[in-house]
Amino acid sequence: MGLVGRDRAPRFGSDVLHFGSAVLLVLVLNIVQVFIVPRRLSVEAYGEYRVFLLYIGYLGVLHLGVVDGAFLRWVGRPLSLIRREWPVVLRRLLLLQAPVLVVAAFAYTFASAGLTRTYVIAFAMCAVAANLTSFASFTLQAAGDFRGAGRVTALPPGLFAIAVVALPLASLGGMLSAFIGTYAIAAAAGLGRLSAVTAQASIDDPASDGLAPLSFRAFMISGLPVLGAGLATGLSQYADRILVSVAVPVATFAFYGFASSTMALSGAARQTLSRVALTHAARREGVERAEFLDGVYDLIAAGFGVALLAEPLFESVVGRLLPRYATALPIVRALIVGALFWVATTVVVLGILQTYGNVRRQFVVSIVGTALAAAGAAIALAMHAPLWGVAAVASAATAISWAIGVAVTHRVVPDSRPASATRFFAIIAVQSLALAAALGLASGWVARTAIYAVIAIVPTVLAGRAARDHWVA
Repeated sequence: MGLVGRDRAPRFGSDVLHFGSAVLLVLVLNIVQVFIVPRRLSVEAYGEYRVFLLYIGYLGVLHLGVVDGAFLRWVGRPLSLIRREWPVVLRRLLLLQAPVLVVAAFAYTFASAGLTRTYVIAFAMCAVAANLTSFASFTLQAAGDFRGAGRVTALPPGLFAIAVVALPLASLGGMLSAFIGTYAIAAAAGLGRLSAVTAQASIDDPASDGLAPLSFRAFMISGLPVLGAGLATGLSQYADRILVSVAVPVATFAFYGFASSTMALSGAARQTLSRVALTHAARREGVERAEFLDGVYDLIAAGFGVALLAEPLFESVVGRLLPRYATALPIVRALIVGALFWVATTVVVLGILQTYGNVRRQFVVSIVGTALAAAGAAIALAMHAPLWGVAAVASAATAISWAIGVAVTHRVVPDSRPASATRFFAIIAVQSLALAAALGLASGWVARTAIYAVIAIVPTVLAGRAARDHWVA
């Protein structure tokens, strides 16, 4: 890597640390929720709660790509530009959310009491709060304030975990009210932070040369493909969850939902790496951009290897504290590898395509992943496979879609290195086989952890050293 790349590497590590430390706190708090919320709710109510969480990830469509378009316009630009334009964009975003609030008010006033009414009101209120939070977080990232963006990201799950522990929440309505309230607080805090950060720049600084005038139509044109690709990428991981939620009773889905909730680490990794890596990659040119993102593979592999050390202990704790959900553990095992390849696809494959301007191909790769995961899960359900079988098929489809994405990326971006992806796959294969061997050969969590560590230590250390050399050397 050239001198420029080396000079910027420490800044990348610092930004990952700032943003990642907040997201890591989110992960810890999510783990708390994994063990507390199922104890507070009945199995059926917990299933209804997991159904709500499954679908709220697609509320971003209600901002019509404005948030993503604004991020693409502002990333790498002077702070003065963001100061001039973000209040204008915020007002337009609020106008876009007005019809959503009207739907909530209509449902509250005229709809009869029941689960459907609860869902409509909760989805509408959460959409507004979550989209405003996303706007604040993305804009802070574009401004280079990853510490502030990380705090905004950490606020909703952090406050919700505190609410779950401190308040006697024992109903679906109470859980949803607390959940939505935390996003409202995060939106207010994020917009306040954004105002303070951008106030440091002069509003009178000249606009950047060659920058097009502010246009919401342009925002949607540039933002909707990115938003669509993001939603499709999410669907590629959650297609199996959606199909299972439709195909089985809600009480049965509770076990699949519980297993899905344990994949919080993959969500934390994606949140930490995707936006930080995308922001830094956008500041590089030519081959350095692809080399920068290819280097993230080693970081992901090293983190995955370390994280798997805790899996045997997690299963032991579930058996002791949540014995009725112990039957969900095979589903957890089946989802792990798929979650990893989802992170690699989102951060590296789609990151390279997006930073090189191949947004349409980014969308195609995401759609292919969704189609494979949905088809695999549908076939498994039609064959009455056990839920862990459905999860295993979905994970295999995610791995295949990653391989397809790597091939597409190398074809349209010759600067990308297939060797990095090949090494990543080999390391992950050894780590996964190590976990399978540990779970099959021993019963106690200590013995399982030891067996896994002995087998997986070499590839994990190699990945860690490669990541260190890439960012530090």
